[in-house]
Amino acid sequence: MKKGQPNINNELFLSLLEKGEKCAFETLFRLYYTKLVNISKGYLVYQQEAESIVQNVFLKLWENKASLGEVSNINSYLYTMTKNLCLDQLKHEKIKKNYIDNSYRIRSEIQYKFIQDEAASLLLENELESKIIQSIELLPEKCKNIFKKSRLEGLKRSEIASEMGISHKTVDNHMASALRHMRFHLREFISLSQ
Repeated sequence: MKKGQPNINNELFLSLLEKGEKCAFETLFRLYYTKLVNISKGYLVYQQEAESIVQNVFLKLWENKASLGEVSNINSYLYTMTKNLCLDQLKHEKIKKNYIDNSYRIRSEIQYKFIQDEAASLLLENELESKIIQSIELLPEKCKNIFKKSRLEGLKRSEIASEMGISHKTVDNHMASALRHMRFHLREFISLSQ
């Protein structure tokens, strides 16, 4: 027998446990709890995790008491169960850490892509605005005034005609000419939006 292991009668305890004797279970708990917690702490970081593992060991022992006939050494059985549950916990923690790391990486990539898209969109918007202003300035003076009154000031055709003392048809002709001019000068932006 190894030093530090409790000196118990395996057959007696296993027989009592199989019969559901709580006193045998409580005795094993008192004899092994601290030792098993110390074993768990060798694998795990936190005291609370180690205690939780050992509580699970005893819970499984009680739940499986009817099938303990296969066990020949209660010491080895409890130590092995403790070690296996610790290793399972470590695997679970590693999977959880990988999941969190991957989630963070994916979230970061999405945010980076969003920021890039936003920056590109803003740049394109500023470039378009500048190009519109340049294109408007290239219009003949009367055509430019009619276009600005229609598109920038929001005036109706009849209001423009009345204000400038021209016919509706003249307003329509200047607007058609201005729109052709704008489409030509903004063709690279129009093709991007289609």
